[in-house]
Amino acid sequence: MQKLIILGTFLIFSSAIFAQLPKTDVYLAEFKNLGTQPQMISLKYLNGFNPNGYNNQPKFFGYDEIYMTSAIDTAQITDIYHFDLKKIESYRVTNTEKISEFSPAPTPLLGSFTCVRIESDGADQSLWKYPTDRSGQGIRLLPNLKNIGYYAWMNKDTVALFLVGSPHKLVIANVNTNAAETIIENIGRCLKVDNDGNLYFVHKISTDNWVLKSYHIKDKSISVIYNMPPGREDFDIMMNGTLVIGDGSMIKTYLPGKDKDWGSIADLSLKGIKNINRLSVVRDRIVFINNK
Repeated sequence: MQKLIILGTFLIFSSAIFAQLPKTDVYLAEFKNLGTQPQMISLKYLNGFNPNGYNNQPKFFGYDEIYMTSAIDTAQITDIYHFDLKKIESYRVTNTEKISEFSPAPTPLLGSFTCVRIESDGADQSLWKYPTDRSGQGIRLLPNLKNIGYYAWMNKDTVALFLVGSPHKLVIANVNTNAAETIIENIGRCLKVDNDGNLYFVHKISTDNWVLKSYHIKDKSISVIYNMPPGREDFDIMMNGTLVIGDGSMIKTYLPGKDKDWGSIADLSLKGIKNINRLSVVRDRIVFINNK
């Protein structure tokens, strides 16, 4: 199969982190009535191709298709891998010499995806776009920005960015004009967009006060959603607006305007899972990482 030189996208602070990649596992939890009365019916271990390595940032590209970041046996360089849930098959999408890729995500336009590339100098963190059929070498987006840690597409022209710095910043950028506007500082790594195009993020107001907020691109306003459990910053959003997080061994949900607090829908402690994060949701499925 033809290989494409590709890249990744999630928070990396320096090349020193490559020597400290942890062993992490990817799991798929399947539910019945996830959006209403959730009942977990199965739990599947997905990284059999890399059981002793680093596996992170899983992302649904479709109901049966997951992209993730992996480093075999926690090697210093990471690549993007594709996992087919129907065929139970995986293959490496990227194999770029001396360059790491993180956090793939589909673009709003069919046929392409993006990720953050850690360039060979170990410092430059850039956003790239590639064809999903691996027919081309890809292009760099927003070439003036070299400290991109995380991102989320808001529409085909606009992307929300977590810019690494002191403090970290939420920036909205136009990939056509390269214009970038700072929205707020001291944010968490997770950025998600709901069905209405609103951006959700965690505002780290203080060490022990992390608040989930939303940014409305049309009027540039910010709304408070709800407090996050202590130390939790990873989440995803169901089609009906329900928020999903990992809290230790538990998967929890919260529906704004209805629920009074985060409620547990699954406790995976008996499965040896104690540190759930990096969630991605599609319909009745949740894929997540367990830090060993």
